[in-house]
Amino acid sequence: MKRIFTSIIFYPVLFLFVLLSYFSHYQSYAEENFKGYVVCIDPGHQGKENTNLEPIGPGSSQTKPSVSSGTRGKLAGTEDAVNLDVGLRLREILTQKGVTVIMTRVTPDVNVPNSERASIANRCKADLCIRLHCDAGAEHNCFTLYPALIKNWTDDIYDKSLKAAGIVQKAYSTYTNIPDKGLIPRSDLSGFNWSDVPVILPEMLHMQNPEDDQKASAPEFRQKMAEGLAIGVFEYLKTASHQKNKS
Repeated sequence: MKRIFTSIIFYPVLFLFVLLSYFSHYQSYAEENFKGYVVCIDPGHQGKENTNLEPIGPGSSQTKPSVSSGTRGKLAGTEDAVNLDVGLRLREILTQKGVTVIMTRVTPDVNVPNSERASIANRCKADLCIRLHCDAGAEHNCFTLYPALIKNWTDDIYDKSLKAAGIVQKAYSTYTNIPDKGLIPRSDLSGFNWSDVPVILPEMLHMQNPEDDQKASAPEFRQKMAEGLAIGVFEYLKTASHQKNKS
């Protein structure tokens, strides 16, 4: 009985301590400046899908639709709209701290293939490209995709992408209190295989889960999602091996 009582007290207190530490991290960034860093934000999907096929990587015979339609929630609406709203909120947070932010889109009314989204990040030589998505299904968790190790495609960005994925996933899950499903490598995503810069894809929640759907419909929680991602992005940038000149 004593052991059970100790567990009942210990684990909630431990979780509260970890959560408060992330709130403290977020507040501490108010005094930091990340000038010189470049982040590309890619709000996944768009208002209308593009079913034209494109190679999943340079020279590949395997193809996928240029931009799929995404999923939707009963309350939150379409995934592309949620991704864009969170992306714009994340842009605001990052730019306030001096980060140069490049968006792959700022409206639903675009037609930007996933390979071109990678090219946008490549052209601006982003320190990180973060591709925002929500998953389908009724699970209640979040996870982050990162590029599988593929020679001549992702071998030059693999290590940094994996590092960024781990940092952002942990920060986001802890800050939003969405259960952590971990990291998953993917070899079939053109947005990864065409990339020459570190890239990750957070699946921020599941839109057919009633709790997640409710949360994703609320502007306050979308802001919290952006803040959780920002904490992870800032922590990753601080570990970047090529330190930028900051003022």
